[in-house]
Amino acid sequence: MKKFWVAFILMFALLPGVASAQVKIENTTIKRVYYDPEEKGYFLETAGDVNGATWSFGLFYANKENKALTKSLQQSLFNQKVKVTYEDHNNKDYEKWEMLEFVLND
Repeated sequence: MKKFWVAFILMFALLPGVASAQVKIENTTIKRVYYDPEEKGYFLETAGDVNGATWSFGLFYANKENKALTKSLQQSLFNQKVKVTYEDHNNKDYEKWEMLEFVLND
């Protein structure tokens, strides 16, 4: 019975921390596929929201850019609709938000 009460008390003690993070979904489109030489990888970037904030998502790493691959990825993925699921942690600073899922929609 003691274990039950300890678990019950811990559940409510931890609840405010769990409840503070808000999971949200943003529907957007891919506006750019690019190679970043500093990160040595290919990335997607979404259209900006009303504040100009965008999402970036790393596709894969490569030691150098392949121009034909960059062009092909850009042609294939440009304007593709995506759904971004994220936690805002009750913070208006979008740089502190955490991306949970990045899903291409048909």
